Parts: sequence; structure tokens; C-alpha cells
Amino acid sequence: MIKPKKMYRGHVIEKVGHGKRAVFQTTINEKEWSSMTELEVKTAIDVWIDEGIEP
Repeated sequence: MIKPKKMYRGHVIEKVGHGKRAVFQTTINEKEWSSMTELEVKTAIDVWIDEGIEP
């Protein structure tokens, strides 16, 4: 079964792993970026888009 990927402000957020070992990944400025929580990934995307600062 293929897991659906979430879109947030034009960026794909993918959940990799299961349970406590899950990591959320996205690509920002052609670099992979990951975090333990989806909220941190969304915050990094917001900072990149609104302020132009790499996370």
C-alpha cells in the first residue's frame, strides 16, 4: 500500500518510518530536509517561503 503524501504550500511532505521512529521529509531549495514532527517541517517551509532563509 502506497502512503499518501501531503502537500503544504507547494512542497511535498512525506512520512518515513513508523511509530516513534517516523521522520517527516521534504525538499527545500533542492536539499532534503527532515524533522521528527510535521509541525517543524511546516515551520521550515514557512520560513523559507516568507523570509527566504534556509532552515
